[in-house]
Amino acid sequence: MKNIISLLFLFLLSLSTQAQDHFLVELENRSPSVKDLVRSYEGFPSIPFMATDMNGNEQNLMAMKGKNVILFFWNLDTPKSVEQINALNMIQEKYQLTTTVLSLSDNDKKSNFDFSQTTPVNFPIIPNSRTLAEGPYGGDMGYPRMFIIDDYGLIRWVFPEESFHGEMDTYRVLETLIVQLNKEGK
Repeated sequence: MKNIISLLFLFLLSLSTQAQDHFLVELENRSPSVKDLVRSYEGFPSIPFMATDMNGNEQNLMAMKGKNVILFFWNLDTPKSVEQINALNMIQEKYQLTTTVLSLSDNDKKSNFDFSQTTPVNFPIIPNSRTLAEGPYGGDMGYPRMFIIDDYGLIRWVFPEESFHGEMDTYRVLETLIVQLNKEGK
């Protein structure tokens, strides 16, 4: 009887080990590639949100229809993010009639305020945006990242973290895209 119980125990243990090995295979990281993530956004409607910026103003993405919108997701701890601020300032200044830059920072209000005292920021900053940034707007794409939304509210282009090199490269790309959107909107 002991032999039968021992054999049964060993059999069940081997089944358990096989099932466990199979289960571990199922839990492998299967997140989509960045390219696939970008494609999953481009051409689709933007995801509406309302949030309060650092100045206490309500920012409502739905209310921005009729203008092109650049959503800039960033973090003060990421040098590439900080490097893009001047390019976005220039875009906001030059195209303010047709384009709105809206930034969503991972950092708290005080950190963003301190930063804006040493670096001019000509567009709204929504602090503490991690939940919004990681949920509906592709947190797997890293910081910084941008979503370019046309005046109809469609996401036209998405730029994940690896798309950013220097501020002037960013400026030239954004200017080209905004000029294209403005021509299409006429």
